[in-house]
Amino acid sequence: MSTGTRSLIATLHRALTALDAGLVLLFDDLGDGLHPRLTAELVRLFTSPLSNPNGAQLVFTSHDATLLSDGSTGGVLTSDQVWLTEKTSSGATELYPLSAAQPQPEEDLGRSYRSGAFGAVPQLTEGQMARRLLRCQTLGS
Repeated sequence: MSTGTRSLIATLHRALTALDAGLVLLFDDLGDGLHPRLTAELVRLFTSPLSNPNGAQLVFTSHDATLLSDGSTGGVLTSDQVWLTEKTSSGATELYPLSAAQPQPEEDLGRSYRSGAFGAVPQLTEGQMARRLLRCQTLGS
């Protein structure tokens, strides 16, 4: 059995337990090893009144921007359901709601997020990481 299949089974077990009992379910890096469509369906289990009649809550971290609303189909998560983090210059982590960026109702949140419009993305130029690693190797030689 693949790692992704094992992860899905374990995640579904926890999700169904939480949904049945109306619990809060916490996940660090939800969807790690799963196809984005599977992750989206897991989130939909908690956002649909049909599958979540007991008011269970899902709180998770993720780097999966495909979960953000694309503006046309509605997507899985809207700006009022998402919180972002960003490192400050002192190394502290700042937490803020995506809704504070006041995105437009039809805005493709995934595209805007990936472009850096809301912050919370690494500030790297293409090839910067490789150049810094090479410089460290050169200095260490």
